[in-house]
Amino acid sequence: MPMPHPLPPLAGAVLFSLAMNSQAHTIAVRILGQESIPPKWVAKDSGGLEGICPDILSAMEKAEPRLKFTGHDEFRSVPVIEQGLETGAVHAACALLDSDKRRKIAYQSVRLYTVKHRLAATATDKAVVESIDDLVKLKPLITTSRGAAYSEQLRQLGLEVDDSTGDNVTNLRKILGGHGRFVYMNEMTLVWLIREQRLQEKVRILPAILKEEPIYFWISKKTDAQAAQLMQQALQKLQRNGELNRIYERWTSVTNPP
Repeated sequence: MPMPHPLPPLAGAVLFSLAMNSQAHTIAVRILGQESIPPKWVAKDSGGLEGICPDILSAMEKAEPRLKFTGHDEFRSVPVIEQGLETGAVHAACALLDSDKRRKIAYQSVRLYTVKHRLAATATDKAVVESIDDLVKLKPLITTSRGAAYSEQLRQLGLEVDDSTGDNVTNLRKILGGHGRFVYMNEMTLVWLIREQRLQEKVRILPAILKEEPIYFWISKKTDAQAAQLMQQALQKLQRNGELNRIYERWTSVTNPP
């Protein structure tokens, strides 16, 4: 698959301090987990991580043993992750949508999967929304996750958006409390959170898929060229052998969207 944006060549200035283990020759790559966005990132009750991104990172380490990811057990909001990509404190980000800002601060690497955007409302709300045009006509207050790329897209359509928190459970409870009419979110996370929070009798997902967008692995433009190259090569290998698709299918098969 052709790259939307080519990564920098292997030769180049070292723009961050490369952490090396002289015996194992490993390269430490800092990457933060994204808060409140299962099954992309899931913190287990017993400790540790699971989910689409932890599985992708583990597969990348197996495909390229010189890579060692660190920091991904620290959950942060998208704006914090973007700030880290911009400064070089964070070397890569797993599974974020495309945006103008992200293209400025990071290289868009391999396409990981496609997300479907849907709305959730209270179970008693009988609204019918078949398209973005229907949503614009209603002009509701919509809650979204802080830093989500689609928040600005919705605002550009003239819609009022509350993205004051990155906690998507809080966003669901906002509409139950009468603050906002809809939650706009990716289908996988909506289904997961409604099930895990046992909100099936209180919240319904509207049937229409309002938008589908590819989601990518991003590499900071301030990441060392060798580390960037190794990440790119590992991702391309996982793409070619089908492992990226297998990881995605494992996690989406348990969400069972309505």
